[in-house]
Amino acid sequence: MRVSSQGVTVVALLADPDAPTEIAQRMARTLPARLADKSGQGRRFDVEVFSEPFTAGTEDPPALMRRIMDRARAESWDIVVALTDLPLHSHGRKLVVDLSHEHGLALLSLPPLGGLRLQTRARRAVEEAVLSLVGPRATGAEGPPQSQPLLGPFVSRLAPVHPGQVGEEETADLRYVISGPRGYLRVLVGMVRANRPWRLVPGLSKALAAALATGAVATVNSTIWNLAESLSAPRLVIATVGSIALMIGC
Repeated sequence: MRVSSQGVTVVALLADPDAPTEIAQRMARTLPARLADKSGQGRRFDVEVFSEPFTAGTEDPPALMRRIMDRARAESWDIVVALTDLPLHSHGRKLVVDLSHEHGLALLSLPPLGGLRLQTRARRAVEEAVLSLVGPRATGAEGPPQSQPLLGPFVSRLAPVHPGQVGEEETADLRYVISGPRGYLRVLVGMVRANRPWRLVPGLSKALAAALATGAVATVNSTIWNLAESLSAPRLVIATVGSIALMIGC
């Protein structure tokens, strides 16, 4: 991990477009001051946000870490924290974060943080990742010692997180993964939150208006009830499937 000669640690938030970029931009407003307060030692931080689809074409954590490292080499960044809303996998486990103390890199997957208070959890996770990378125990080619504590925002009884297996040829030297039913449930909720399905409502406004109008007419019109009663079950099923298909197609 490098520290700039001006005494300012440059932290780059490399975020996938859309939701990760929005989260990174919001946290960047307060992150320098919070990092300075928590790190002590008179260290100053400069946080920059870069919106790039760095996960395009691959979801393999080692490949992503190498891609982030290559991107960092072309810039004057001291630390790079990459944020993605993709659920990443490592040895059959859901990846929470990859850390490379030697190169000052961190890869954070947002879905394992859950769907509630995502902005706050993401900010705390980035803070802990940066502080871990700039800490005095994180320097040196030998990597982080075995006594290094777990990252606070990732570890809780509701989301069982533990260190994961790291290959000898990988860029990362420390990895946290999530496991267990509660952990996978949290990932699922986080994936729903990342996809933001409520944004589809404006696009389905016409279909919703048609469905509500049809339901209102069907409620007060006895002809439709009599027709439904006279039809057989297979015909009702066909009519239901056909109406759903029409709504989706529109």
